[in-house]
Amino acid sequence: MLCPRCHRRYADDHRFCPHDGEKLVGALDIRRIRSQPTEHVGTVVAERYRVRGLIGQGAMAQVFLAEDTRGGAPVALKLLAPRFRREPKVKARFLLEAKAAATVAHPNLVEVLDIGLHEGSPYLVLEFLFGESLSSLLLREKRLSPETGIPILLQAAAGLGAAHRAGIVHRDVKPANVFLVGEKGDAWAAKVVDFGFAKLYEHSGLTQAGVTVGTLEYMAPEQAVSDPPDARTDIYGFGVLMYRMFSGKLPFSVARGSSPALSPGADEAMVLSSQLITPPPPPSLGATPVERALEAVIMRCLRKRPENRYPSMEALGEDLGRLARPLALAANAPITEPDVYVARTPFGAHAARFLYKQLGLVYGAAT
Repeated sequence: MLCPRCHRRYADDHRFCPHDGEKLVGALDIRRIRSQPTEHVGTVVAERYRVRGLIGQGAMAQVFLAEDTRGGAPVALKLLAPRFRREPKVKARFLLEAKAAATVAHPNLVEVLDIGLHEGSPYLVLEFLFGESLSSLLLREKRLSPETGIPILLQAAAGLGAAHRAGIVHRDVKPANVFLVGEKGDAWAAKVVDFGFAKLYEHSGLTQAGVTVGTLEYMAPEQAVSDPPDARTDIYGFGVLMYRMFSGKLPFSVARGSSPALSPGADEAMVLSSQLITPPPPPSLGATPVERALEAVIMRCLRKRPENRYPSMEALGEDLGRLARPLALAANAPITEPDVYVARTPFGAHAARFLYKQLGLVYGAAT
């Protein structure tokens, strides 16, 4: 059942929304949902999902507004981009990650409703979310107060923790992939979305060695050199997300094309080099006890060595829950010095040497 006001979902035996008291409905009128025109309007996938419009697209996939013909409910239909539909390895990875995501049920993760093949290409059906992304909110608000931001973070951390326990690393944690469900001015329900870059611990062979995936400004050092990721990789991205939320800026960001002496590729290499090598500047959030504690949590997430970050999303969430209480933060625990990332694969070491060179440094000199 669905609340027509805040669009939160509830079990079928609910009649009224506990959040705002609205009477729940089985489905909304899909004709009132905005989407972009697309040549695929009217296409029926798997004899069930009728495409109504385009709602998003990325490097690997397109997302369509579709109508579930078995009841009329709106859904998000995700299909591989046409250029990948003939690549068996990409299709296999898409299906593997979709099946894994479908096994993880958590209120702070987007729900997977169906998966399958349509004309030989995999598809993924997700619950349709009403609201806006955290990135959209930050475009308007610039930065958030701890009172507003911490409840969002606790929910996102809980969702990612559930994914990690299922053996899934997101690898692209950023504001655009945290969706806020609910009406403006109300308390948001946060859901982590878009596992398009996700990696399964037990199926690492389906990701090509030496391929860097993710978003440059949110990449952990191990991503910068294409070393194997784990849950602590998402913790680094989460730290960058928090930095952006509360300071209004990013720790490392190069304005592409800002210098005629730098090519776009050189700009990207400088961002990756900074993620790998340069200690992040403190976000300078303020002098109150909560602000100082929050800054310590962020800086713990942004350690170069994975073992110096939080070991899990649960541990990070515990510290976020302690910010307003006089308890010792794990963020202040001693770390392994020096906090310098050491590559774990031959390719990673080769990439690290290249990135060190971008900053005029020699890889291995500080370790």
